[in-house]
Amino acid sequence: MDLLKNYPFVMERSVEWGEMDAAQHVNNIVYLRYFETARIHYFNQINFMDFTGHNLSVGPILAEISCKYKVPLTFPDTISIAARILPNSFDEYSFLMHHVVVSHKLQRIAAEGTAKLVCYDYKNLCKAPIPAPIKEMILKIENP
Repeated sequence: MDLLKNYPFVMERSVEWGEMDAAQHVNNIVYLRYFETARIHYFNQINFMDFTGHNLSVGPILAEISCKYKVPLTFPDTISIAARILPNSFDEYSFLMHHVVVSHKLQRIAAEGTAKLVCYDYKNLCKAPIPAPIKEMILKIENP
C-alpha cells in the first residue's frame, strides 16, 4: 500500500466487533491501543524493551500522545497499523514516533498520531540518555 511506504514497521489485524461503541464505530480509545500495539512491536524488534521485567534498566516510556481521527472504522474491516520514528526528532532523552491506521475496506488513513517517547531508567526512576546503539539502530531502520 503506497500509504505505508515510508513506515518500516507495519502490522495487520482485523477490527473486532467489541471495539465499536454505541455510535457503531471503533471507539476513540481503541485507536490509541492500536498505536500502542505497533509501538511495542517496533521496540521489541529492536530489543528496546524487556518483557520479562527482570533485566530492564533503560527503555522507552510514553510522555504524550495525540490522535487525529480522519474516518470512522467499523466492523468488519482489516487494518494496517504502521509506526515510524521521526529521525529529526531526537534530543538527548526523547524522540517522536508517528503512527497511522489504514482501513483496507476504505483504502485510506483512518487515524494518525504522534507519540513522544522518553528514555527512562526504570531502576533509578528517572529519565536517561537514549542508548547510542538503540539510536543508531533506529536511524539505520528509518534511513536505509
